[in-house]
Amino acid sequence: MFLLAKDTVKFAVLVGLSAIFIDAVIAHGLFWDNDPYWTYWITKSFLITSVFLFGTAFLGIGILPGLILTAVHTAILEIYYQWLAPVGLPQEPEWLDFNHLWVTGVPAHFLAIFTGYLLALWLWRRNHPAQRIERAETWHFAVYGLVTTVLIVVVDGVLTQMVLLRDFPGITFFVQHILIGFVFVCAWTAYAGVGRTGWIVGSLMLALVWTAYNMYLGPRGLPLRPPTYSGYDDLWWRSFPGALVSALLGWWLGGYLMKRRRKLEWTGVAMVLLFVAVALDPVFGQTLPVEKGTNALLASARASGQGIRVVGPDPTDLKNTQPISGDISIETSEMGNRWSHVQNTDGMRVTATFTSGGARYEVMVDKPMPRHPLGQYTTWSGVVYDHEMHGDGHRYGQTADDEARDRAMGLGNREARRTSHRCDGACACHGKQRRSADAGNHA
Repeated sequence: MFLLAKDTVKFAVLVGLSAIFIDAVIAHGLFWDNDPYWTYWITKSFLITSVFLFGTAFLGIGILPGLILTAVHTAILEIYYQWLAPVGLPQEPEWLDFNHLWVTGVPAHFLAIFTGYLLALWLWRRNHPAQRIERAETWHFAVYGLVTTVLIVVVDGVLTQMVLLRDFPGITFFVQHILIGFVFVCAWTAYAGVGRTGWIVGSLMLALVWTAYNMYLGPRGLPLRPPTYSGYDDLWWRSFPGALVSALLGWWLGGYLMKRRRKLEWTGVAMVLLFVAVALDPVFGQTLPVEKGTNALLASARASGQGIRVVGPDPTDLKNTQPISGDISIETSEMGNRWSHVQNTDGMRVTATFTSGGARYEVMVDKPMPRHPLGQYTTWSGVVYDHEMHGDGHRYGQTADDEARDRAMGLGNREARRTSHRCDGACACHGKQRRSADAGNHA
């Protein structure tokens, strides 16, 4: 049984929602008892929808097509998380082991996704009477969506990534954008049509969808380097306009080529060669965002002399302190002030040496905290400038407002005498914001 273009999109979305629900509740909730986190859920939803949208256009719906497409999806999923992406994004990336991927992963994911497919198929047949549809109608629709998406991604790779950002975002980046773009282009085409106004507005919306995904969920660099996230300027002044122009060009070119289907084979070969050439271009080499100038704000401060340290179980109790004598050095890098409590993109290094109560302490803090491990008080996503520390709505409300320019919250190591252990709390550092020269202050 084959479906019309709109119905193919509807059915694929229904399968995606049903399958990801069964996967979350049964496979991860009941069987594994874990949470692979937001990037996994969103990206996998697009993967499920993409596989079943494209496959349904060729195979139709039914038990046998469901088994075939579920097997294809399971293979793609395991390969994707074996070589292209870790789980835990955007907070703490963790690569899965062989057992979770291939021993328990294959049967658990296959059964969960196929159960979701059966649920979607049952719901669909209860609400849609059988119709005799020619396969060619949806076949052309699916191929148009795929060709258009690949063209948009290729143009975006050249224009946005190579020319504007001058950075290779990683293979995983392109796979994610193809999955999202394919579902979006097919859904938009099914409802907005292939007219000029439709694909122009669709290009704008696709650029916004990609930008939103990159902002909150989509990392750069995988799988060849640790995941990083673009800052404000790269997202809105380079990636968004580049994606918009790429979508306009790619969508127009996709429609042009579909009118001349005999040339599709040569077009596919040309796209593959262009994609490889872009990836191998030496100016397209991988560089970390902080190295390629994403307008990170740098600040540093040094201080020495007399001070106080908080003692007791509450690190914010400024009434329970001891005098100290020593020095401290603070260096921070604020990567865009994006207010995301799960993306740790800031940088910091705090070194302090002081004496108190007859003991000598050495403290090194080098891991910014996007959130407090106990959720007790705000950490400003690691590093922040020009932000009030005390006042209403914070645990520090018992004290007067503080408007120090530079704050960094992080975890590190502390050595006291001959004992070394991991710090349990946060380090709150105050410094004067500077871009080059150090500034004396207190901590």
